[in-house]
Amino acid sequence: MGIETKLTLPCGVVLANRIAKSAMSENIALDSRPHEKLWHLYDVWGQGGLGLIITGNVMVDGSELGEPGNVVLEDDADLDHFREWTSRAKRYGSAIWAQINHPGRQAPSAISKVTVAPSAVKLKIGSLAFRTPRALQETEILDIIKRFGNTARLCKEAHFDGVQIHGAHGYLVSQF
Repeated sequence: MGIETKLTLPCGVVLANRIAKSAMSENIALDSRPHEKLWHLYDVWGQGGLGLIITGNVMVDGSELGEPGNVVLEDDADLDHFREWTSRAKRYGSAIWAQINHPGRQAPSAISKVTVAPSAVKLKIGSLAFRTPRALQETEILDIIKRFGNTARLCKEAHFDGVQIHGAHGYLVSQF
């Protein structure tokens, strides 16, 4: 099997080859949405012949960012910007998946007014950069679950081929 061999994933998605770009946060959104600089980056990656491109953080809540310059997808207001993003990534045959995320207690205090987490336990690292989070109520947890679902639905409308829920590096999903 060469790198040109198509790969069928268990979910049924067929990738052009076995080369993938893993998620990494680009931090170049403009007003929390994709724009020319991000479109160009994904166009270049697509030209590279990748089978799968996984985006950096696509936040499910605009009031909870992981870092400055994150993309936010929580309503359909900017779907044209997202469709341009997916179009640029796909034009050379790559599939594109959005990595959707909520930072939880890892929301930097400089960009998030309120920090929430499963419990009010502050990060032990970067004590100046992060505030002690407020413990989520059950209704808020259910709302965040809905936000992940809503963002995934919007990703589909924006022509992403799939989503990856970010559950690593201490972000909200891994805090439970």
